[in-house]
This record gives sequence, C-alpha cells and structure tokens, in this order.
Amino acid sequence: MILVPLWHTPDEQAHFAEVAFLAEKGRLPGGDDTNDLTEEIYTSEVLLGTVRDNSGNNKFTFHPGYRIEYTDSLVGKYEASIAALAHSPSRAKFVKNEAARYPIIYYFPASLIYRLFYNLDLFTRVFVVRFWSLTLFLANVYLVYQLGKLILKDEKKSIILAALAGFQPMMVFANIGVNSDALGNLFFTVFLYFCTRLIIRGANYTDMIVLAAISVLSIQAKPQFVMILPVLTCLFLLLFMRDFIKKRNWLFLFLFFLAGIGLMFYLYKIQWGPIWLISHFILSFNPGSFFKYFWEYTLPHTYREVMPWYWGIYNWLGVTYPRIVHRTINWIVLISLTGFGVWLVKMIKNKLWRKREIQSILFMVFIGLIYFISISLYDWLSWYTGKYPLGVQGRYFFPMISIQMLIVYLGLDSLLPKSWHKKISLTGLSVVLMIMLNLYALYTVSASYYKLLPISLFIKQVSQYKPWFVKGAVIPFVFSVYMVSLIIFLNHLTSKTKELE
Repeated sequence: MILVPLWHTPDEQAHFAEVAFLAEKGRLPGGDDTNDLTEEIYTSEVLLGTVRDNSGNNKFTFHPGYRIEYTDSLVGKYEASIAALAHSPSRAKFVKNEAARYPIIYYFPASLIYRLFYNLDLFTRVFVVRFWSLTLFLANVYLVYQLGKLILKDEKKSIILAALAGFQPMMVFANIGVNSDALGNLFFTVFLYFCTRLIIRGANYTDMIVLAAISVLSIQAKPQFVMILPVLTCLFLLLFMRDFIKKRNWLFLFLFFLAGIGLMFYLYKIQWGPIWLISHFILSFNPGSFFKYFWEYTLPHTYREVMPWYWGIYNWLGVTYPRIVHRTINWIVLISLTGFGVWLVKMIKNKLWRKREIQSILFMVFIGLIYFISISLYDWLSWYTGKYPLGVQGRYFFPMISIQMLIVYLGLDSLLPKSWHKKISLTGLSVVLMIMLNLYALYTVSASYYKLLPISLFIKQVSQYKPWFVKGAVIPFVFSVYMVSLIIFLNHLTSKTKELE
C-alpha cells in the first residue's frame, strides 16, 4: 500500500471519485450528473500523469519505462500544489465524468472516513480509505482460514489455504487500493462459508437466513454476483434431497422456494438491476454465437491474457513478470489441476463423496465453474449487443480465490505418496513459493516506479506524493516489521508441521 503511488491500483481514481461525490453531495452520482469527478482529483491526475485520454490510456499505460519527475527530497515536485487544493473550492467542484458508479455499500463507509479527514490533504484522504480496503482484505483472508478449518478439519492446512490466498500478489495489489472489489471479495467468501456450513452441518434456519442476507448484500455490492441465484437454487435442491426429505421438513423448503420465486418475480416487475440483467441475457442469448465466441475468443484470451493478469499486472498494464516466471506458474497450476483430477478419481473410486466435507468441496468447485461461465456469458453479451468485449481481467476471479487455492492445495497434496512422512511439509512449500512470488512482486512494483539504489534515494522517491505518516524512516521501519513478521509466520508454520509429524 505504501509502495504503490496515487491512482495506480486498479481504477482507483474512479472509485475514489465516487467516494468524494458521496461525501460532498450526500448521494451517489445519477444519470443527470454529467460531471462527477472533483477538480482536485482531476488536477492531481494531470500533474501525476494518470489522466486518461478518450481511449482510456495515460502516460503510464503500456509504457513501463515512463516515470514522473522526482525531486531530491521527501516532497514531490507538485506535492505542495496538490495538497493546497484541499483548502480551495476545487475539492467540491465537479469538472469531468469518471466516477465508478457502483452501489453504495462500499462507498458509504468510505465517505464517512473521507469526511472524518476532510480538512486534510488529498494524499491523506486517499490513504485512509486505502486502509478501509486493507481492513476488508485482511477480514477476507481470515474468513478463508475459517473456511479451511470447516472443510479440512486441520489448523495447519487451514493456515496454508489462507496464506496461499493472502500472499497472492495480484490479490494484494487489487485489494489495497480504493476499490469496491475488496468488499465484494469479502462478501463472496462469507457466502461460500455459509454454503459450506449448510452442506457440512446440515440445513438449519439460522444459517439459511444468514446466507440469504449475505446473498442480497453481495449482489448489492457487486451486481455481477447475481450468479448467486442459480447457485442457491442448486444448494437448496441438494439440501432438500439430502436433509429435508429425511426429516420430513419438505414443506418448509417448498414454501421457502415459493417465496424466493415470488421475490424474483417482484424484482423483475420493478426492473431491479441484476434481475433485469438476467432477463436481458435470456432474451438475447444465441447459443451458436456464444459457443463460437467461447471457443475462438474466451479460451485463448483466458490463457494468454487473463492468466498472466491474475498473477500480476502493474503500472497501468505496463509491467509484469518475465516469461520464465509465468511459465513456472503455469506448470505449477497444471500440476495442481492434474493432482486435483487424481483426487477426484480417488474420491469417486472410494465412494468418499458421501462425506459432507467432500460434498462441500465438490459444490465449491461447481460454484467456481458457474462463476467462470457467468463471466464468459456476460463478456459474450457485451460483445454480441455492443460489438465490444467486456475486457475480462484476472482480478475479476478473486471472489473465487478460496476455491482456486483449495484446488491448488488438494492437487499438490494428492500427488505426494503416503509413504512420504513429510507430506504436510512439502505441501507447505507451496506457501513458501507464494511468499517468494509476493516478494518478487514487491520488487517488480518498486523497480517500475523508483530507483532501488542507493537506499536513501529509494526512500526519498517512495515518500513523494504520500501522506506524512508514510514518509522517510517509516518506510524502512514498515519493511523491517514485514520481514520479521514473515519469519515469525514461517516459524509458526514449521512448528505446526512438527507437531503433526
């Protein structure tokens, strides 16, 4: 969060523009608001080189060698001028259309934080809202850990699962900026957690009510999560066939199902956004066109662009890892998928699919497939109706990161022979590899913006265009705390392994 400059996390300026609009006017921008970007934000974009042209590009886009002009101090060339805008009318003057225009659920708490630090400069306001995203990201990692405990029934394995998600470089990069993805990703992990609880612990009214509530919140946070509705339908069918028939509580589920159908019909009548999206898709669907598009565009695009973006694309799409790194990642992913296939065969052969934990894993994989198909369908619909693809990015799949990392873990685990006594240690090696990739990503991001040597110059450049609490000596202090924390964490991971052995 400290290393990444202002407006360099995904669409940060657009999401912060919505936060500022809500803080200034007490409402979200509507259809009549032709201007929703403050002059303060726009001026900072111009001075920092991130203002976009009509094609969506700026001075950094696809230009990895471009850098802003740095000074020989802790204060940037235009830093004082940008900071002074906080005390001018430009903070409440709207001059351009760029706000993200997503539902209010992420932006309202962010606007309260914005108002709390209203009299401070732009850098401070952006970074304190970044802390809001960081908090949501940390909560997400904790929920992945709890999900692992629920499914894997083992603390060590749960730590591995959470670490694989928490140290994924692009996951970190995309969730520490001002962006509603952080809240959407968290809500979806909560959704997965309660789906899993219902499958493992059995149907109960409390969990079903919580699941219904988090489903509504998820769709409110990110309308594309409307794919939750068919998932819920399949989940309740599973519970009905497995639990309700045996307990003769089928009447409750039937009434619950009728209520759901009635609610969906009502939402369709009032043209509620996500339901309207489903109806629009049904009316426009062309099977032949979709399957041709999927085969000729979606699959190649997923492998060639989405996969690399999933693991890390920085500096306005201009910087990523060397090809050898991506090839190594692809081989590990391929090995993991092969191992997961082996795991599936073992489950079927030994009839272990009857265990509820296994059922929950299979259902999560099913959700992952539904999610991928939903993204593909929406991408096709965008192209079919507007002749322009959605532009699917790797970060769009981060709501599924717990499922993806679970597949990686189970795949690697299943390929290790039982005779290997240090099996858990070897699967824990995946965490070490992920941490190494995370550190390499930090290096890649740092080298794309700053001179790394001498250290004194690096600290000066990182400090520029940042609030006072992340300048100067704070930077090496935070890095030192980070490295010590990594050592403590890896030692904890090792000690847990020895206890299990």
